[in-house]
Amino acid sequence: MNAILLGNDQDDLDFEECLTEMPDLVIAGKYEEAQEAQKCLQTTPIDLVVVYDGQPEQDRQELREQLAEQYPQLIVLYITQSGENLEKILHQRHTLVLLKPYTRGEIEDKLEMVRLLYQNRRKRIYARTFGYFDLFVDGKPVMFKSAKAKELLAMLIDRQGGTVDSDQIIATLWGDRPKDGATQSLCSKLCKTLQQELKEYDIEELLITSRGNRRINLELLDCDLYDLLAGKEDAGKRYYGEYMTEYDWAVYRNYSLAKYV
Repeated sequence: MNAILLGNDQDDLDFEECLTEMPDLVIAGKYEEAQEAQKCLQTTPIDLVVVYDGQPEQDRQELREQLAEQYPQLIVLYITQSGENLEKILHQRHTLVLLKPYTRGEIEDKLEMVRLLYQNRRKRIYARTFGYFDLFVDGKPVMFKSAKAKELLAMLIDRQGGTVDSDQIIATLWGDRPKDGATQSLCSKLCKTLQQELKEYDIEELLITSRGNRRINLELLDCDLYDLLAGKEDAGKRYYGEYMTEYDWAVYRNYSLAKYV
């Protein structure tokens, strides 16, 4: 689990000590300003954000809104001395509050809640890319109604969280079509179809759309390709030289994976 800390409060050293004692947790950074933390979130997979008291309430409110909109699966723990706005804070998903003054036992209880949220959140969605492409939710395959929507999802997973615009989607999925208004409309409809199909399985947050760009929320997804690239020991045993075999565009990725056979 990767965590970042936002703000600085010498009174919270006991909390940080407990945080560092959590197994498999890495503090990826400490930031004084929300903008600095946002830059880290854009470039590094982060699971937990700890927000210390002491920042202006307006800044904290803006941060809450941004995190809820852009990173809906991110776990956010607010450490505060004030009980104001608790109802608004706790109404947001994956959000916890630790009120000051606190005991070490209260810290440990709250971090246990963080750990449980992290475990329950990460294992719902699995993408199998070796051989034929399939998506699984809670161990059951997603039955896509639209083969093209499934291919779009495969393309986004292949990009490993990188953003893809409409022109890139059209070039990959409809390489023989002109990039005119009709094709742009077709692309827009396909993106909406994919969003709707994911929504039927309550995983619509897997797809992130911003200013016409689409990407996969890596925080929600386990994937055999990602495990292989990360060097996980058992991942190589699952790859036998075939990758998304039903898609012609995937052959280039398969070439790059040949060294893992």
